[in-house]
Amino acid sequence: MFDREDNIMRVNDLAGRLGSATRPTTERGSQEIKNGSQGLRTEHPSPGQAILARRVVTLSNSQGTCPRMSLLGSCIERHKRSISYTGTGVFPINQVRPLVPQALSACKNMKHSVATLLKMSLFLAAMILGLFLPSANAITYAVKAGGGGNFATIQSCATAMAPGDTCAVFAGTYNEVVTIPAGAAGLYKTLQVNNGDTVNVFGFVVNSHTKVIGFKITNPSSPSSAACIAVAGNATDWFVTNNVMYACGDGRAMIDEPVNFAGTGHAYIQGNTMSYGCSTSSAPNVCEGMFINGDYQLIENNDMSHMSDGVTNFGVHNVFRKNNFHDTSDTDCGGNSSNCHIDFIESEPVTNGGLTRPMQYNLYEGNIIRNNSGANGHAFLTQADSCGGQCFNVIIRFNDMAHVGTYGVIDDNAGSANPGFSKVKVYNNNFIDFNQSSQNVIIGHQSNSTGAAEINNIFYWPRTSGTWNPYYVDSSSASGFTAGSNLAYCNGTCIFQNRTQSGSFIIDAPGNLVANLNFVNYSANDFHLSTGSPAISTGTFLTTASASGSSSTSLTVADASFFQDGAGITGVQADWIRIGLTNTVQISSINYSSNVITLANPVSWSSGAGIYLYKDSLGNVVLNGANPDIGALPFGSSTSSQPPAPPTNLTVTIH
Repeated sequence: MFDREDNIMRVNDLAGRLGSATRPTTERGSQEIKNGSQGLRTEHPSPGQAILARRVVTLSNSQGTCPRMSLLGSCIERHKRSISYTGTGVFPINQVRPLVPQALSACKNMKHSVATLLKMSLFLAAMILGLFLPSANAITYAVKAGGGGNFATIQSCATAMAPGDTCAVFAGTYNEVVTIPAGAAGLYKTLQVNNGDTVNVFGFVVNSHTKVIGFKITNPSSPSSAACIAVAGNATDWFVTNNVMYACGDGRAMIDEPVNFAGTGHAYIQGNTMSYGCSTSSAPNVCEGMFINGDYQLIENNDMSHMSDGVTNFGVHNVFRKNNFHDTSDTDCGGNSSNCHIDFIESEPVTNGGLTRPMQYNLYEGNIIRNNSGANGHAFLTQADSCGGQCFNVIIRFNDMAHVGTYGVIDDNAGSANPGFSKVKVYNNNFIDFNQSSQNVIIGHQSNSTGAAEINNIFYWPRTSGTWNPYYVDSSSASGFTAGSNLAYCNGTCIFQNRTQSGSFIIDAPGNLVANLNFVNYSANDFHLSTGSPAISTGTFLTTASASGSSSTSLTVADASFFQDGAGITGVQADWIRIGLTNTVQISSINYSSNVITLANPVSWSSGAGIYLYKDSLGNVVLNGANPDIGALPFGSSTSSQPPAPPTNLTVTIH
């Protein structure tokens, strides 16, 4: 039995504070409600939710008994004579409210003072009404290999941390593959290198709502034993940012997403430097940089070299932007390299049985490729022989590519009778010094791969003679193919053929040209256009308006597949377009099946008006005159055409 004098309630201060808390606050202050020596930390409630603090709540007394019962992960337990909650929870009010009388009646045999019962009632009421003051007091733990921090290993910190917490890892070598348990929506579990330090670690396994920032991920003594970054099945909302990865991988890839999971995605892989996957520079036997098998992912600003493929990509609404893929060769290949057909991005999904995701609505924009040499060096592969008709809609635009062994784009079906990879739109790219081997075709659309396009591209061979095909289209892929205003050139007397290899390139499509390009500095790989270049302002529109519109936001076009609407990915802007010669407007959404583009603002246009890209997915203006420039680098643009040097001595500032 509990005596009044013997009643030690550690929620005295809590109840007092709750007495003045009449409503949730939206201020993200650093409010900590003390419960004895334990800190109560609260989350941010949304309407209709009650919040339980995730630190231990103890109502203890020195005497008496109380039946054991569950209360949302809590219990009133006889031998502890306490109520404790040790989980993290956000619970709908209708789940909490029915349990309140159970919690009170569970202690009906205990003698409590009126004040004690009032305090208990206030505590439970706070859970029901969400009256705990929201707090942003996430904990940052120090990880120091030599001691002196909160933890000596990264794994121990990752295991102990709660959603919203950060493990700041100090200088040292940590010989471990760290599994990061899932965080919560808006409350990431973050592993981050301490500012100015270098941290070596074998690798990570990431789950949902986690971040890995600033590490040197390497395992040169066993470089193919574990992925640099392994992604848990169905993991979503995770970030891998500003890491250096060398001599790590699982035999397939350095960053590896699993097959047979449909829910993986909504991820961000940004600013990483990756080289010599699954091997070392002294004994190269390289694997792929990334194996991507998920949807709605932004992969940008990564530097990739010495690997068998940059990316194997399966997924819907993935964006690959501003990556640098360089210095790859089949001389680096071995048992980890499959057939060593080195592509920057290759996609050959196997959708039967859900093994991989299909490949749809992807954007490859503003990437740089340099020195992918050898007889099997390519830029992009879109192949649909095992896709079951589920592979379509890829935009390949504003990529600056030079010195590649063979093809720029292979768009086909490997000779299969199945539907091909349809609607591969290739526009405003530089294909420079491709086909260093005996091949004479840069781009091939074949084996039922319909609806493709080749518009406003540059094709340059530093040769003095030869017969060349900038792009080839076989009869099975001719339906829906469009082309226009492409420019080809070599340094001597060359023959440039049309799409069927049976006539002249110049008359194959309106606006096609053969002329000296006048690059700023070819030998320095600066492929900007010099003043007077025939590529300036000689490009053309991408599609046309199917009907007129007056102060309308609904634009029907001949083919909407040239554009993207951002797909809801943070950091990816919907395209801006120009309709006709004057009206610029941002896209709000696209219905690809009906070719209807919904505009952010109403405008007017005439039937047949040309539709141009005005701003890309970063919001950069790419159309500065009446007509677009041909090629990947608009005249006067400041975009560098040289891959930056790999970053060194990375530092991360913790805010």
